[in-house]
Amino acid sequence: MDIRLIAMDLDGTALQADRKTFSPRLNAALNAAHQKGVAVVPITGRQFFILPPAVDPAVEWAGLVVLCNGGEVRRLTDGQLLSGHYLGRDALLPLIEAAERLGLPIELSAGDGLYLTRESWDSQRRIGGPLRFHLTDVLEPFGHKVEDLRALLADRRSVEKVNLPYVPDEVRAETERALEALPISWFWSAPRGVEICSPDASKAGGLLEACRLLDIDPAQTMALGDSGNDIPMLQAAGWGVAMGSAAVQVQAAADAVSAPYDQDGAALAIERYVLGQ
Repeated sequence: MDIRLIAMDLDGTALQADRKTFSPRLNAALNAAHQKGVAVVPITGRQFFILPPAVDPAVEWAGLVVLCNGGEVRRLTDGQLLSGHYLGRDALLPLIEAAERLGLPIELSAGDGLYLTRESWDSQRRIGGPLRFHLTDVLEPFGHKVEDLRALLADRRSVEKVNLPYVPDEVRAETERALEALPISWFWSAPRGVEICSPDASKAGGLLEACRLLDIDPAQTMALGDSGNDIPMLQAAGWGVAMGSAAVQVQAAADAVSAPYDQDGAALAIERYVLGQ
């Protein structure tokens, strides 16, 4: 295969169970692909400020990174914004109102961190368990408490993403109806968590924008993913590979299925389809 770009999801695909590191085998495969002239582009729902240590600006293969499920494309080396799609007030105000009405914690991501009210923060602490990683590794270092989220909109800050980190089963259907009525792109990022972005943002769009910036034919790309939001990217790439740990519908959308993420599925795919090993 003539692969010139690897589009790589992070959580559940490239990252180990610690959500911070790559395996030694994946690091070696990425460096070998880079030395062969192949671009490596992480495509993630994460924001620039919350990229894991594995995606360090000093890594050998550093180039472009697609963030917020396609909401932003930046240079990894210095964070320079190359393109962006942001949520407008016509979506944000009703989102805030719906979260308040349904009693849901809500977070707005605006450049340098996550903004949420004290009530939202306390609610997540009470939930505990399934939000432990989010509380300790995301909110503690990057969370900002505000009195009213509407004040952010008055400041005209760019909001690249909104999180509903925990939606109880009893309001799931009503939450989905509220989201479907808004000009947004949204998906379940966890069993009870929702991520919301601009309607113009998608991982597939981020992949195509990276191809445009690097002058690479999308047919010469390989995408690696594991979640529902990765399906459009797997289908837009010339060759889509799902992890063996991915849901059935994700595997069905891919051209091939590798080993599970924690059995070096990403490294095995790169070795086979890019390095020809």
